[in-house]
Amino acid sequence: MPWLLTFHIAALLCWCGALLYLPVLLATQHTTSANRITLARFIYTHVATPAALAAVILGTLVFAVHDILDSWLIIKLVLVSLLVVLHLLTGWLVARVSNNALEPAKIYCYLQFCFIFCAITAIFWLVLAKPLLGH
Repeated sequence: MPWLLTFHIAALLCWCGALLYLPVLLATQHTTSANRITLARFIYTHVATPAALAAVILGTLVFAVHDILDSWLIIKLVLVSLLVVLHLLTGWLVARVSNNALEPAKIYCYLQFCFIFCAITAIFWLVLAKPLLGH
């Protein structure tokens, strides 16, 4: 079922793109603009979260349908779990900035971006390289 994998990749790209964009959006403005906060909340609730749910559900179906259970997949699932935690932390960051409770937000946004970028890079490398682990 190549369409299942295609939809999984599309959802994953939307999720990763939104997760990378949100910290940048929050860090680039000097003032807490209502439009910026509204846009950040919209992207988090209407783009990133539905894409995350779709990516996780479709990814589960991909390896269940194709009966894949390799060591690299277990590590990938751990990294995806880390990405889910980073997704939740991004939501916390959006909420804190929108409530003006996080004044020096730039450093948190930059750190969040770096962690998300590293997790995404590791996941993509595992999927594309499919290393033989434990052999």
